[in-house]
Amino acid sequence: MKIPMVVGYLILIFAVGDLTTSSARADHSNEAIVVPTEMCEDYFFIPITLAPRDGYPQNRTLWFLYDTGASISIVDPSSLKKVSGAEIKSGKWVNIRDASAGPIKFNKLKAKAQNLDHLSMAMGRQIDGILSFSSFRKFLLTLDYMKDEIRLERGELPNVDGIEIFSSKGKDSRPWLTMEFSNRKRSMLIDSGAARSGLIVRDLDRFETTMKPVTYGASFRLKEIEIRSAARAVGNVRFGPYVLNTPTLKSTSGTELIGGEILHHFSWTFDQKNDRVRIVQNNPEMPITFESVIAHGMVLSPNSAGFKVKTILKGTPAASAGIKPEDLITHFNGVPYDRHGCEEKSKANEILTVTLQRNGVALEVDLFLFPLVD
Repeated sequence: MKIPMVVGYLILIFAVGDLTTSSARADHSNEAIVVPTEMCEDYFFIPITLAPRDGYPQNRTLWFLYDTGASISIVDPSSLKKVSGAEIKSGKWVNIRDASAGPIKFNKLKAKAQNLDHLSMAMGRQIDGILSFSSFRKFLLTLDYMKDEIRLERGELPNVDGIEIFSSKGKDSRPWLTMEFSNRKRSMLIDSGAARSGLIVRDLDRFETTMKPVTYGASFRLKEIEIRSAARAVGNVRFGPYVLNTPTLKSTSGTELIGGEILHHFSWTFDQKNDRVRIVQNNPEMPITFESVIAHGMVLSPNSAGFKVKTILKGTPAASAGIKPEDLITHFNGVPYDRHGCEEKSKANEILTVTLQRNGVALEVDLFLFPLVD
């Protein structure tokens, strides 16, 4: 049983500057270039390093989350100051020059300055920036979830065949895919920044589900926290030859998304020039199924000392355990609140122990987790 944390998904609606490969690779090689990455659950993080300069810190690496759902790139002002010394106000645009990610050279990486501390806290690891989908638009880009790597190649994808090659054209320049539900079709955003979710839909109560949607938790967006509901679909969802067996659906008031719970079953190659995507299932013999929705039931708001409990949802483990609004959560299972994100979590663990501060007193409370949507 996976211990649910604060973030259900990250909606990052924000593009990027000119990019080239190192001249040695670009001039005489058509081989795939592997972009250096570090995985946090199903999130791809790319280390972007500014060139060494006298008088600047020795470590000039910023960790950017690569997000196919992002239409512009973002950099955290405090992170940028650490590596460059530059004071950039939130909302201003910057050009990060003379930077690299392994063999990849960024001549001018255009990004908007925006504080990402709350997303770093929610994920439990540092997020210095977010790379938009278009960051590698000159290449075929593959997100390979089986190998945990990003690859870049020259060329184009074949024509759409509805079997392996699909149209990714949609409402904007980001990648979209048509999903077939039992009673409707939806064009949904392919969002690698929604790694902790499956299908995110609007008007959840209009879908055919096995039970009435249940409020289970909340997710961070860039500037707000949104309460979420979930339910399991009555039938399967399809795209091309692929079948998602009775997936869990989660609600949103914004963009409908295809998240990491689905993405990690496939390898995705994006041809941005022609608005196409190649989708190859990692294990064609294994049915694509979805676990129950398990959540602690606390709506949390980050601050400098931990997560403040804003609301307790009825019928959830937090309500049964006696957690109260205004409690300050400092640890999850003994791990500090800002370092919980990427550790391997035991699926057998059915208890979430939170350490909290209440009226100046430290308490440990066990939350006995159970499915809210089975």
